Amino acid sequence: MSESVDKKISVMALGGAGCRIMRQIAGNPLAEPLNLLAVDTDREALEASGLPPEKQILAGVCWRDGAGCGGSPLDGQRAVAHERTELEKAIDGSSLLLVIGGLGGGTCSGGAQVAVSVAHKLNIPVMFLLTLPFSLEGHSRRKIAEDTLKKELTGLADAVICLPNDLLFSVLEPTTKLSDAFALADQEVSRTILALTVVLTQGNLLHTDFSSFLTILKRRKSYCSFGVSLVRGESNSNSRVQECMSQLLRSPLLGGAEKLQKADAVILSLVGPQDLALGETKALLELAEQHTGRECQLATGVAASGTFTDEFLLCALAVEFDREGELGVSKTSADTAPTASRPRRSRKTAAEVTENDDAIQQLLPMDVVTRGIMEKTAPVIWEGENLDIPTFQRRGIVVDTGKTADR
Repeated sequence: MSESVDKKISVMALGGAGCRIMRQIAGNPLAEPLNLLAVDTDREALEASGLPPEKQILAGVCWRDGAGCGGSPLDGQRAVAHERTELEKAIDGSSLLLVIGGLGGGTCSGGAQVAVSVAHKLNIPVMFLLTLPFSLEGHSRRKIAEDTLKKELTGLADAVICLPNDLLFSVLEPTTKLSDAFALADQEVSRTILALTVVLTQGNLLHTDFSSFLTILKRRKSYCSFGVSLVRGESNSNSRVQECMSQLLRSPLLGGAEKLQKADAVILSLVGPQDLALGETKALLELAEQHTGRECQLATGVAASGTFTDEFLLCALAVEFDREGELGVSKTSADTAPTASRPRRSRKTAAEVTENDDAIQQLLPMDVVTRGIMEKTAPVIWEGENLDIPTFQRRGIVVDTGKTADR
């Protein structure tokens, strides 16, 4: 498989759910350009990921002995933090780190902020694609998932995509086995990951780059759903276009066609064979756009894959933003303060400033320093903030020297 866009994407499965999803990704030819990695505290779950041993990291084996972390996020964090050096080696040089897993357990919920910390140290954008627990899994798991999102990932990761497993209830019969429901969720998520990454690495027809993709999701609390369809048929067939769209709208993790209509943003990824025709592509994308709202942000990527003969893979990621706005402290106090309460400064000429040097506020030495010998230890997290990161950097504080005029 040839890559038209020179980007190395690392996909890290974190925890048991991530390893199940990775198993379906690992054997797919579309995953060849990806740097795949599985991290877990459970030896059996790790071995079931389908990855070779050199791509597996058994976290905290010296004290967990491969038996898992018993659903404890604290133990999960400690175990994954113990493998920081190995994680850095595994993802170094990546253009993007995509972390997949299921919140509510110990390894993923506890290790998520460690993954963010490692990626930030290497200046790698990090995006999470996570599933949320079924309601029937109990209050404890749901609370762990919510706390992880709020305290560990909010405002720290570049993008967080959360998929409620309960969406499966909208299409599955009540008699469906729980194991079958999990398997279906894993299949849909794996197809979504492959469709997105192929377009990002091989967007040789319509390319969606990292910046346009992350701009939609960056630091915003959002609720997402997926629609995926995989059909086969003759090229340039109108019936293939119709079936592809119809299957996408019935996708179990989309939650119905109304999800596209209500979405604030929709990311479409289309992967087809080498003979993918312009007319067929245009017809399918126009058909998909008809199901979105007028104010919807639409990002589209199309790629032709040499591994496809007559297959047609379409993925739609429907995003609804939380009306409270951006996550974390991404705005400065000057941006968020009411206009009426801002003190107004008097304008001064350059000559006046020169004559009165005392009026120039001196800058404090705010250099970012490393943690030295503490680099491999788990960071200190308090109320969702990493206290090892200087406050001015963590909160995006802009130092006003007093030399700028009113805005």
